[in-house]
Amino acid sequence: MSLLAAAPAVAARVDIWPLFHLRSDAQRGLLRWTALGPLLEYRRTPERQELFLRPVLWLARHQDSGQERAELFFPLVALRREPGFRSARLLLLSGQHDDGATDRLALFPLLFWRRQVAYGASLGILPWFLRQDQRFGFDEVDTIAFPLWLRVRSGGVDRRFHPFPFVSTVRGAGRDASGLRIWPLAGCTDIPGQERTRYALWPLWIDQDRWTPGYGLERRRVRFPLWSALDGKGRHSRGWGMLAYTHTIDQRLGSEAIGSPWPLVLRERPLGETRWRTFRVAPFWGRSDDGQRRSRFWLWPLLRSSEEDLDEFHARRRDLLLVLGRLQWQWDETRGHEESLATLFPLGRHLHRNGAMSGQVPALVDAFTPRNRGVLALWAPLWAVMSWEAPPGAPLDWTLGWGVLAREHGQLRGPLGWER
Repeated sequence: MSLLAAAPAVAARVDIWPLFHLRSDAQRGLLRWTALGPLLEYRRTPERQELFLRPVLWLARHQDSGQERAELFFPLVALRREPGFRSARLLLLSGQHDDGATDRLALFPLLFWRRQVAYGASLGILPWFLRQDQRFGFDEVDTIAFPLWLRVRSGGVDRRFHPFPFVSTVRGAGRDASGLRIWPLAGCTDIPGQERTRYALWPLWIDQDRWTPGYGLERRRVRFPLWSALDGKGRHSRGWGMLAYTHTIDQRLGSEAIGSPWPLVLRERPLGETRWRTFRVAPFWGRSDDGQRRSRFWLWPLLRSSEEDLDEFHARRRDLLLVLGRLQWQWDETRGHEESLATLFPLGRHLHRNGAMSGQVPALVDAFTPRNRGVLALWAPLWAVMSWEAPPGAPLDWTLGWGVLAREHGQLRGPLGWER
């Protein structure tokens, strides 16, 4: 990344379209030049230096923090370095070093290596061998020739599968836990103070007792497809006819819900109220309103809307066909933050954030990922026939045809020009 320090400081403006553009402000410490349209670009500010060779390479350095990063054919290769931390990624191969804490190497989902001060070193090469702590939500995970043998440990209870998921046993040192499952034929599990499960021809017949902290025993029974039930402290549910009709009263959440059939038609309301705060008939129409968050959809996934009001934070969003178009607003009265975003594939993208504006026409990948720095840095400028930006309180600058015509600091610029 030493290339970033080699750019000269020039106080001038040069336009030779399409070969070269240069802008500098010596007093503010700003420098920007491009060559061959958007293909080659260099930017320097008092806080940051960046070099782009689109779409191949992006180098960036933060002056104050010492953080450096490199992207090669984003998102294929990524390198990052800062004091005490280094990371590298090549497709699914990634490595990380954190001084005095952790070293990692992974080729997801095949290779996992980790060395931690607290846990030591561990290695996994799936499907042949894996021995990891704090992985996939378990305290310990071991496997040999997966799925032939797998062991997971959590809360002092061992669950062993041989092979996964058809035959499994449960053991617990000091907890008298036991269990044997031959899925889907029959199974039984006993973990004192946590779980007691019996099933036959799963999911036709299931009986399960679970002890939940703070709520005690909760019993589940399934007689598929005729009937199901859940009973516990503050929560009761019944279902009939393979989810044709479900009725749940949850005093823990203070709500009552009815599905007929669930989950396509659902009604939900606070206990003691007559108005349903959630009502949906999927995929035609649905609404939800809990006083802080409100949402609607029409002919899902054609149109969706959502609103959120949490103390001083507020947000509004409208979506067209999930990702093809969006309108989004956010503001925070305490922080003084205000932001709006509009995208419509493939026509354009516009962002207004705390008085600063930016956007372009057309918007291809960046219409779907308008906040992804790699896409905005390496790819979006290649198809930006027209782009615009403005810092807070400054007039809007725009460029057309990668520099054929531009407006900068309130002045119109042509394809050829020079100023010192």
